[in-house]
Amino acid sequence: MSGKAKPFATPLTAAEQIDFQGKIPSWVIEAANILREHGKAVYLVGGAVRDLLWGEIPSDWDLATDALPEEVEGIFSKTLPTGKRFGTITVEAAGHQLQITTLREDLGYSDGRRPDQVSFGSDIVNDLARRDFTINAVAYDFSRRLLIDPFGGRKDCRRRIIRSVGDPALRFREDGLRMFRFYRLLAVHDLKPERKTEKAIDPELAKSISYERIRDEFSKLLLGKAVREGLNGLAKSGLLTKIIPEFFPPDRTQSGLYSYLRGHSFAAAAAIRPSLHLRLAALLHDIAKPVSMTVTDTGVHFYGHDQKGAELSGEILKRLRYPGRLIAKVSLLIRWHMFFYQPNISDAAVRRLIAKVGGENIPDLLELRRADIIATGRISSETMEYWKELSERIRAFLQPGAEMKKAYQLAVNGHDLIKRLGLNPGPLIGEIIAHLSEQILEEPDLNREELLLNLAQKYLESKLR
Repeated sequence: MSGKAKPFATPLTAAEQIDFQGKIPSWVIEAANILREHGKAVYLVGGAVRDLLWGEIPSDWDLATDALPEEVEGIFSKTLPTGKRFGTITVEAAGHQLQITTLREDLGYSDGRRPDQVSFGSDIVNDLARRDFTINAVAYDFSRRLLIDPFGGRKDCRRRIIRSVGDPALRFREDGLRMFRFYRLLAVHDLKPERKTEKAIDPELAKSISYERIRDEFSKLLLGKAVREGLNGLAKSGLLTKIIPEFFPPDRTQSGLYSYLRGHSFAAAAAIRPSLHLRLAALLHDIAKPVSMTVTDTGVHFYGHDQKGAELSGEILKRLRYPGRLIAKVSLLIRWHMFFYQPNISDAAVRRLIAKVGGENIPDLLELRRADIIATGRISSETMEYWKELSERIRAFLQPGAEMKKAYQLAVNGHDLIKRLGLNPGPLIGEIIAHLSEQILEEPDLNREELLLNLAQKYLESKLR
């Protein structure tokens, strides 16, 4: 049946004619039309409208409707009750998943995360009023082809400002994660913070938020185009102390050192490719400098900060519930980011580095080294020429047919040694293998079975003398 458009319960003083139809996927329009055919009002809401206003292609599409959750389930054949209590039903539309949520008002947030109760309704303005930021509180009415913007979201989109809907302190008390989302959106979309909204951020509200929820917002922030500004905002607001307190001094005597650490680390994160493990490594590569600092007659030193940093970063990432594989990769890059290199270094030394780090990790390590150099702010043509020479030399060892390929895997194993040398399994076998590995790093052409077995025999004889 053909449904008539319903009048708005609240006067729309900020409705503007606009046509997004040509920019919205056909499967979203089809789902909206199905709701309209059943006499239901339907709107495009959330980040999709914001992205369309920016001329970007949305990654998520969400609809709001006056249809109750049970009605949505009856209208569509394939549904999942993903958030039915709060009015959200996930619908399968042409092979895509689409979230359709009943228009609602939220009644109380005693847990600082979810509304205690929701009241379903038919007023789009009341629904938009419960949202976090004005840029996310704009709706598109499919029936009238109207942009519904009661809180100035389109103007804020145009000015690229992030501002709360209504009282920011209330918005943040309702859900403390919105404070982290504020800086995530700022970093991802390169926005300017609205002063009143930013001032209302209260780090104490973060105490009740799980590390997993914070981690997810933090990870998205790190991948943003304005990551440096996002990190600076987290630090300035006090929220970063809830994520990585290691960036802040235990007392005021070291405030200068920690301030430099944050500035350099944030700059390094901004200077590296937006991949999560790389940005985490760049952010945390010097995290152990304060605890490694020593002062001698020759100056200030940070001996071993790379090794301590690998351990400390592992603890931080474990605390934030990052997966073990990512933690291992980040820790490895930090462990070796201070590797020694001079143009006259031997080929064997280069091969040792590659063997220790792993050839598959070398490109990432080079990127981290480059970001570290850029973040010092002292970039010269000589410095960049050094980095270029280093990169080309190391990569040459990893080319197909290069000597490094010969040095990756010994041509003999423990069983071969036991058979030839008449030894029992034990630590001595491991010692001999380590010796042979060192030999082929010096001279890759030695990596042939008979040569290695002869070298093993000689090494054993020297041990028995």
